[in-house]
Amino acid sequence: MGRVMDRGNGKARRGVAARLLAATAVALLLGGCRVAIQVPPGGQVISDNGVVCNAGQVCTLDIRDTNFLDTFRAVAATGYSFTGWRSASGYICGGSSKPCTLNTAGFAGNTTLEAILAGSSVFYLAPEFAAEDAGRYDRQAWAALLAGLGSSQYRSNQFLFQVAPNTANCDPGVLTSAARNRMLDTVNLIRRLHYLPPVSYETFHDTQMQQAALVQRANGYLSHYPQPGDACYSAGAAAGAGSANLSYSSSQGDPAYYVLGWANDNYNIASMMEAGHRRWLLHPSLGYTSYGQVAGVAAMKVFGFAQLPSVTLPEDLEYVAFPYLNYPHILVSGGGAATPWSLSMVPAPGVSSLFDHFSSATVTVTADASGEQLAVHSVHRDTKGYGLANFLSWMVDGWMHDTAYTVTIDNVRMRDGSFRQIQYPVRIEYAALQP
Repeated sequence: MGRVMDRGNGKARRGVAARLLAATAVALLLGGCRVAIQVPPGGQVISDNGVVCNAGQVCTLDIRDTNFLDTFRAVAATGYSFTGWRSASGYICGGSSKPCTLNTAGFAGNTTLEAILAGSSVFYLAPEFAAEDAGRYDRQAWAALLAGLGSSQYRSNQFLFQVAPNTANCDPGVLTSAARNRMLDTVNLIRRLHYLPPVSYETFHDTQMQQAALVQRANGYLSHYPQPGDACYSAGAAAGAGSANLSYSSSQGDPAYYVLGWANDNYNIASMMEAGHRRWLLHPSLGYTSYGQVAGVAAMKVFGFAQLPSVTLPEDLEYVAFPYLNYPHILVSGGGAATPWSLSMVPAPGVSSLFDHFSSATVTVTADASGEQLAVHSVHRDTKGYGLANFLSWMVDGWMHDTAYTVTIDNVRMRDGSFRQIQYPVRIEYAALQP
């Protein structure tokens, strides 16, 4: 959640004002007093007088008289902390983590400082934000999950089935609670990466999900629309297949394996760039899920539940980006089966997500260390009804593990008709997750 830093006391404010006067006097050679607020990814700057400068923006203030007084506060977005104002030549309040008060009352009667107010030089105010992993990215849990993916334990009939399915007899079988929990824990581990609320398990549709998986295996297809006359067809199979993420593999797998594949979505045979499985998995209001698995086919219910979800989202959750911040490598593939990166905007509570935010949007991915822009291509935009309806996706060539990048989305259309820039860091972790 965003945090407003401590307001400080009067003494601290006077100290900051004194530093501003000193900084202005030192910067006389620059010849003026315009303040440019530079906001990097990770938060915003808000002032007592109503200035709001968002991430990716540069907001300029012209300070021309001796009556200016305002206090600026750095507000960190969810997943970030404010570490202090940037300290460099020409930057004010540098090195402090307190609110920055700009007060020109001390300029009155000082001809030198008054001359500065009449000039055109620029001073800078820039917060610095650091990405946090605590409460979001549990490296230990991810390392344990990855270590267990190759284990036969989670693929055994003993682990998976209370009653084993029998395709020849059209018996869908019954999963164990351990198998269901393995799936659910993986779903919620992924959702935590995006500050999304956990989903709960709904047992009411367990049989429907087993039937949905069974009809896929019995007919050797992967379809959301099984038809009467198909082997092992049932009304439950049809309803389940039409309301679930589906996955088909040649052999029985770990339930976590299928969930990771839906998030990665690089083998989406319907439309990879639409990443519909991911969008349902990361739908902020998902609320519930049910699960079925039969001989390598998995079905995860994502809508059509018997009860409406009750979820509370972080107040400052603006978007769902993938990948985002420090991110486990298992979810992002490169090479010949590359993963589409993506972004969706989160609407206010009760507001439809069916809004075209991205018709004019452009994407750049920049390596932080070198400033090099990576090749971005296959940009896709849609407003289809997979989870959050608005969706932007793209491919990135040449990215490397354990390397810091900045994703910049320009010309994002907002509901009030304005356009804004969205920026966030990405670092796809590999080394830290190895045994």
